Amino acid sequence: MKSIWEKTKSLLVVFNYEDDEQLKSFRVSLDKLLSSSGVERLIIIVNIPKELDKNNLPPHFLIYYNSPVDYNFWGKLKDIQLDEELKKEYDVLLWFGDVERKIFPFVKKVNIGLKVGVDQPTSFFDLQLHPDSIEPSEMLRFVVNTLSKVSSVG
Repeated sequence: MKSIWEKTKSLLVVFNYEDDEQLKSFRVSLDKLLSSSGVERLIIIVNIPKELDKNNLPPHFLIYYNSPVDYNFWGKLKDIQLDEELKKEYDVLLWFGDVERKIFPFVKKVNIGLKVGVDQPTSFFDLQLHPDSIEPSEMLRFVVNTLSKVSSVG
């Protein structure tokens, strides 16, 4: 029987930006973990504070920087490309950081097989994990190791 991680072909990751070093560490760690995985489709949403200019952040074809200013007066997402990505199905969601972000209601509507929250005590997530470290690489390793140990049903 394959583990959840072995069966994961599409992955949606939501991560809260703190600083450039933290983001770089997260990206490097994620790249390493994904290089030995079966993930074929990946989208990363990085929540940034509204005072941060996206244009000053390193561009990456898999990353959507999401800011509170990316929503119109009615709360609709302005990023058409990200909006399209959120209409697709994903095998697994990995949510790092708090859910008090404007993107959360949009992610809640996405068809996702398994929703994993890291340090998020909310009933939306199917699985809640609590790593010992807040270091991005350690958190990612803990999550992937856990999903590698859990057998997938079906």
